[in-house]
Amino acid sequence: MNNTKSKREILRQKRKEQKRKRTIAFIIVVVIAIILFSSAAFLPKLLMGKTKYENTNGFSIGDPDAPVTVTEFSSYSCGHCKNYSETYESNFVATYVDTGLVYFTYINLPNSSEESLAAAEASYCAAEQNLFFEYKEYLFTYSGSDNGFSESNLISYAASAGLDVDQFQACMDSDLYADAYLDDYEYATYAGLTGTPSFFVNDTSLVYSSTLYETIEAYLGN
Repeated sequence: MNNTKSKREILRQKRKEQKRKRTIAFIIVVVIAIILFSSAAFLPKLLMGKTKYENTNGFSIGDPDAPVTVTEFSSYSCGHCKNYSETYESNFVATYVDTGLVYFTYINLPNSSEESLAAAEASYCAAEQNLFFEYKEYLFTYSGSDNGFSESNLISYAASAGLDVDQFQACMDSDLYADAYLDDYEYATYAGLTGTPSFFVNDTSLVYSSTLYETIEAYLGN
């Protein structure tokens, strides 16, 4: 009788242990699922902040002695500009800038809205830390969002892009670059700008993205 009771207790104990293991396994699966879901939701934005452009100088990247210079005239409020920046620019940089063939400069042309002008000023403050191209990615990502260029969001983007936030905010508060966009518009007028995005190659040929590569190749003698 005692032996039977002992076996029952052993079986009962084993069942409890198996149940405990199943519960632990279930909890682990749930935790892993939560982690994977969170990663899927936030990883792209986290990775975006890890982008690092080489040979950056303010609004320019590449070798200043490159045989071809390309200046892009763009606008954060321009849908075609956003599409080019997010879809084609990385290939352009890899093909021509990273290979030492092109020295690339970006110029933003804001509209007259207060937020657009603030984003233009923020661009200069990011360029001051040579992290403009990292910062620009956030400006285009949230350009269509409500309050996308509000002061608090512009500062938040600075933190995500790896800028020194205190230095960035001090730059914004100083209004040092509040009217810098006027010189950009003057240069765009000199280039004969008719729309964005446009590209001024070797300060001579103003072209759209559809003929940018062939224009560069012509200057390279290819």
